[in-house]
Amino acid sequence: MQAVELDTIQAYLDLIRVNKEENIRNGNMGDFVFRGQAADYPLIPKICRLKPKGDLFEIERALLIEFKRTNPLLVEQQTPLNDWDYLTLGQHFGLPTRLLDWSNSALTALWFAVSGHNSECLPAGAYAVVWILMPTNEDFNFNPDEVHPFDLPATRIFRPRLIKQRINNQSGVFTVPSTQELRETRYMNESDSYDQKLIKVKIPTASLPNIRNDLHTLGVNAFSIFPELEGLCTFLQWRYFE
Repeated sequence: MQAVELDTIQAYLDLIRVNKEENIRNGNMGDFVFRGQAADYPLIPKICRLKPKGDLFEIERALLIEFKRTNPLLVEQQTPLNDWDYLTLGQHFGLPTRLLDWSNSALTALWFAVSGHNSECLPAGAYAVVWILMPTNEDFNFNPDEVHPFDLPATRIFRPRLIKQRINNQSGVFTVPSTQELRETRYMNESDSYDQKLIKVKIPTASLPNIRNDLHTLGVNAFSIFPELEGLCTFLQWRYFE
């Protein structure tokens, strides 16, 4: 796994371009996907970051059942067709799931990495992280109509239906691990299958304000990412306050 420290958007885009060209020369035409994190923590979904009150996989199934049952009027207005859609909605609204958020947009992921920091409150040496995943066709190779989310044989990349505008704005995709990988707490960044497909981009906190300003110039800000009142208010606060 590569690990690179960068402090400008230009250097970030140059890194992506160089690796994209190398992948194409090697016959890999797949789209890269990106994940922005405010800090350096493992690639593991939310459901595995919490302490379950019982067997994790029984709780996972109970969460899905209860999410579908408890208030169907709230859920069904989004017209979910199957459990992939239900998990996508749950992930969107904060339900602990085995889905891990990524984006097809390099700038969207960069915004998620740099947007939540107050540089003055962070310790020296802290940094944000963008993960770049350079998948092959195999990583997308499954049919959601034929396999349940809990029955994948290995980690795969899932492109959700655009059942929420926010998914479209964020160019959202997910990685979905298998039950066995979750049981063994296999982080993607420690997996032999993905070791050569990942780049960790470390962004020093001193660079974050300039990158946020440059992203805004490029049209990437809280309101473009979250096209709702919450996003608008977050954007206005950033624009008019220190």
